[in-house]
Amino acid sequence: MTTGDRFFSQSGNLADLAVASVTNTALRHAFDDLLDGLKRSLDVAYAQLTFDPQVSAWFARERAPDAPPETAPANDDGPDLTVVCRQVIAHSTPIEVTDLARHPVFADEPFVTEAGYRFYSGLPLLSDSGRALGALCVLDTRPRVLTDTERASLHGAVRQASIQLELRRALESARRANRYRSRLNVLATRGFRGPLTTITTVLGELASFTHSDDEKELLALALDAARTLETDFRQVADATAEEADQDLQPSAQVPLSGVFNDLAHSMSLPMRVHGTRLEVEATDVVLRTNAPLLLRALCSLVRVALERRATLVCVQCTHDADGLQLSVRARGGGDRSGMNDRDARGVAEDLAGLNPNGSLGLGTSIAKRSCDVLGYQLLVETALDIGSDYLIRIPAAQIVR
Repeated sequence: MTTGDRFFSQSGNLADLAVASVTNTALRHAFDDLLDGLKRSLDVAYAQLTFDPQVSAWFARERAPDAPPETAPANDDGPDLTVVCRQVIAHSTPIEVTDLARHPVFADEPFVTEAGYRFYSGLPLLSDSGRALGALCVLDTRPRVLTDTERASLHGAVRQASIQLELRRALESARRANRYRSRLNVLATRGFRGPLTTITTVLGELASFTHSDDEKELLALALDAARTLETDFRQVADATAEEADQDLQPSAQVPLSGVFNDLAHSMSLPMRVHGTRLEVEATDVVLRTNAPLLLRALCSLVRVALERRATLVCVQCTHDADGLQLSVRARGGGDRSGMNDRDARGVAEDLAGLNPNGSLGLGTSIAKRSCDVLGYQLLVETALDIGSDYLIRIPAAQIVR
């Protein structure tokens, strides 16, 4: 199947194809620069792009399911060229009229009798399969014939418009696919979490009735694995609950104490389950930030501390000349509390983005992505049998007070 055919084969219902535009610019205004350049190069009075209604509907922004496809001309202030441009689209063939006033079909059209246009030349905007997706045309107020050079310029503009349209379609398709994957991830993780919660509960009950040391050890291993899976699914759900473009919502003035309170509330149950104490420092700092993203980063790092069997997790902030530093310090947990030199180097390289090799793990990866979007730096300091400190560096410019 060609790229052009995919415009119309993804669904029989145009409402299903109505997705958010690549930009806030309407499709009919996305080619204004190209049309202005064409007018200057050919020395004509007017240039226009008209799209097939299905193409316009595919690119429409937030169209209601029962809304009709967009049929407005490419330029709301220009003449209504529907009668002639639709012929170019319908027959996938060029139309050039030297003198519209003498044409048997178009002579009585308003764009001739009222607007005074005398010359028309239009070419179909073709997909890879040869299907006409629209028409590009130029008009002038005097009868004329295009030279070979001018006609070549018109054909070149059509090719540019086709390429731009295909690029916009590809970008929009990618965004739509990302949103679709996000919804699937959320649904899948919700579906898995229910059975896992049941398994965890049953294993916990069985442990209270088990007397053999071997049976207790096996149940403890199974319970730990179930809790790890439950945590991982929750993190994936949290990370994909919002679409990627929603991560970039405008920042606001946020009291850091409010984010810390939300952190303590969100992590209260996991901390009780793991028997870990969470200490959160009081602060009066106010940041200009995205509170949900910052909270997501902190929750992910606290979960990493729980995975390392920490018995104490401290969250605090400190000031220095370069800005603010938020730290999540994990202590306890024996030989799992910190990393050896090789693992520490791998994590540091991944956090710096210099040599990604998969050392971060799910929780730290989610925290890093959140920090990257916010413009923060995530670092780690670690030592075996002592613990790990995850540090979020926030630029001074984002500190309100």
